[in-house]
Amino acid sequence: MKLLVSVVAALLAAAVSAAPAAARSYGSNGVFGVNAEAAAGWATAYIPPGRYRVDQAPSMPPYQSAPGSWVRCRAFPCGYSFGGNIIAVGHAIRDVPTFMDIAPSDAAVALYNVTLTPA
Repeated sequence: MKLLVSVVAALLAAAVSAAPAAARSYGSNGVFGVNAEAAAGWATAYIPPGRYRVDQAPSMPPYQSAPGSWVRCRAFPCGYSFGGNIIAVGHAIRDVPTFMDIAPSDAAVALYNVTLTPA
């Protein structure tokens, strides 16, 4: 019986340790630094380069959150008001998956009512 308990405990421990970690999400509003050197003094939160799924920020019925969008920037400050720093702009489409790529050379990403999850 002790052997059976030990085997079951070992199997459960292996199953728990093999469970995938939940993907970290970023959002739903704010500016995230990408390149630590470019973001020095500007950003307090960072997002690593990579491919991300873009989802509209959730809202509670019967209300809907404002349309979501994102801005990739080559320098700070980062946002719609700083056109000279913008690399690309994209929008979330409610109930439809969209994706974006963040390059290592990006300085920052500004999020407006969207959540990014590694793809």
